[in-house]
Amino acid sequence: MNKYRVLLAATLGCALAMPVVAAPSPEAEKASAELKAALRQHHEALNKQDIKALMALYADDPSVAVMGTGPGEFWKGKAVVEETYKHFFETFKAGSLSHECPDVSGGEDGSSAWLMASCIMKDTTPDGKEPREFGLNVSAVLKKDKAGWKFQAMHFSNLSGDEGPPPEEDKAAAPAAAPAAAPAAAPA
Repeated sequence: MNKYRVLLAATLGCALAMPVVAAPSPEAEKASAELKAALRQHHEALNKQDIKALMALYADDPSVAVMGTGPGEFWKGKAVVEETYKHFFETFKAGSLSHECPDVSGGEDGSSAWLMASCIMKDTTPDGKEPREFGLNVSAVLKKDKAGWKFQAMHFSNLSGDEGPPPEEDKAAAPAAAPAAAPAAAPA
């Protein structure tokens, strides 16, 4: 064989082997599915306004925390997190919350994991008269115990006004943003 054919064979061999090397491991796919399931369970319990189911998704740890978008939206401790969810329930009609999270990423290392999602949420005002749609970003740290993955910390954020970020050409001239108001809708 000449050098050209050897080089071609080696190149093709590497090219054909790359998808196998780049493919996620079965363990990573399982972790990803488990983390997405935890997020889905959170959304479902939130939709039902089931405080018991929501709190069961959190780690049995007094330092659990939830953080929102604006200043002061930082709730620490299971009792405080529980009361915060009860206040979130006041912002939408039970059973009206739906979610679609097309962009989800996460990973695990032993008994710790992280999760990030960009979601489109839909709900209805508490009186059931006004449907709403909003984007919501969620990030979380999870711990694994005997029962599975539990949230240790969760952060959610959404734009509080109708305005999005300034266009690229306006960013340099844009004034400093005012602090964000509390989100009008519940977290994902």
